Amino acid sequence: MITGGESLVTQPPSFSNDGKKLLVCTGNTVSIYSTTTGLLVTELEGHKADVTCVLVVPSSSNSSASKILCYCWTSSLDGTIRYWDFSAPELIRKVDIRLPVYSMVIPDLGATPIGNNGKQSDLFAFVSVQDKNKADDGGKNFLGQIRKCNLTKSSLVHAVLTETRDPNFITISASGEYFGIHIKRKILVWKIFAKGAKHDVKKIKLHHTKSFSVLAFHPNERILAAGDVSGRILIWRGFGNKSFSENEVTTKGIVVKNEEERPGVRGDDDAESCSTWHWHSNEVKVLSFSSDGSYLYSGGSEGVFVVWQLETGKKRTLPRIGAPLRYFTASQDPSLSSVSCANNRIHLLKMPSMEIMKSISGIELPYSFPEIYQGYGFAFDHTAGLVALRTESYGLQFYSLFDNREVSQIQVCERNHQPNEEVTLVLTLTALSMDGSKLSTAEVKLPEEGIGGLVCLKFWDCGSRTGEFILSTVIYEPHRFPLLLSLNKNIDFLKHHLGTNTE
Repeated sequence: MITGGESLVTQPPSFSNDGKKLLVCTGNTVSIYSTTTGLLVTELEGHKADVTCVLVVPSSSNSSASKILCYCWTSSLDGTIRYWDFSAPELIRKVDIRLPVYSMVIPDLGATPIGNNGKQSDLFAFVSVQDKNKADDGGKNFLGQIRKCNLTKSSLVHAVLTETRDPNFITISASGEYFGIHIKRKILVWKIFAKGAKHDVKKIKLHHTKSFSVLAFHPNERILAAGDVSGRILIWRGFGNKSFSENEVTTKGIVVKNEEERPGVRGDDDAESCSTWHWHSNEVKVLSFSSDGSYLYSGGSEGVFVVWQLETGKKRTLPRIGAPLRYFTASQDPSLSSVSCANNRIHLLKMPSMEIMKSISGIELPYSFPEIYQGYGFAFDHTAGLVALRTESYGLQFYSLFDNREVSQIQVCERNHQPNEEVTLVLTLTALSMDGSKLSTAEVKLPEEGIGGLVCLKFWDCGSRTGEFILSTVIYEPHRFPLLLSLNKNIDFLKHHLGTNTE
């Protein structure tokens, strides 16, 4: 049996220091792709369950020697955290915390678990885990925990930072000074204090009237952006100025609060101001600041990036990506980024124009269409080992089961992606000749209020490249004539006059 395909977009990917490789969580493995060719280079194998995070250890300088360092940390639902040399590839260290890890951040990511002269220096991670000792009782128990993990000593710190209904995704600032999670209409932000300070970490809460969907920290300033399920973006400036201050002015042990007006800030939330921006019509899924912090990028189900000028709130939209956006990932090179899309594609972007330079395409994920058409939307090219799958964008994807990658796509019908758009057309049938040289497709425009139901039959000839097909014949409403079209192994047209018998 030959199998192929996996999801490339369940978790954010990570760039190598030189930007030549992209590390992607794919089930139990980490797949490493070339950013030049978009092809698979190698894999990190060893986890026994889904990999939930991959973090590349950044280079300490811009020298060419430091950029070739190829180390990364991974976490998994198998309860382990692993340290790799992904140039080999080789496993260097394994930390078993015996709890499923759903998300992980490492504030001092540039440090190594082994110190100078072979002496160990403590390296910590903050992890979102599931407490396996509690039963899932339909949301009554708090199954999620945010914990601190000593990677050097391979142990969890005893204290639990917070408990949640379910494990949460953790977002960390570029400096490693702050990290946070969102829980419905609340955001929790922690500040990590330097070694020897009075506090190890300290927490504040920020509130909203809608449920949050994504967070982003400014790279240089104490500014936090958050998107919500209604499409709004909130910008808090000066968050934690009181709670996170190391020089609190107190009177008999009571912190003196500044009672100045704080526009847009709810209740006792610790922030100087809060402003709201709104363009998206649906849930905001992607938020990321530019490398210099001057702009904020946002995206969602519209498949469009919106670029916001942070100081003025002015916005502009970039050309449509063509699918709902999931994750935005920056590299150490400010001219290179990636966006992960819901159609199982990762696009490599030239910044700041966000021009697509190369795409890494996984197998198209299933989508919803009328049940009557289930099960007829694929075909096999036995000679080339390709499977043809219908896509949500009214096309066909040719996927190689031998090479486990997309070979090509053809657009059967034109469709511009729109959020919440109802399916109005279905590719009902796909057939390939035995030698793979001919292709036929049938499509139905679904009736609206009893009107419509147009059927279209198309025939395609193979091109010069594998998986390439060129449209040759279009027949509208083929069943209105007393003529039956069938295909033999060479897909020649066989005409059978039915006379007056239309059955």
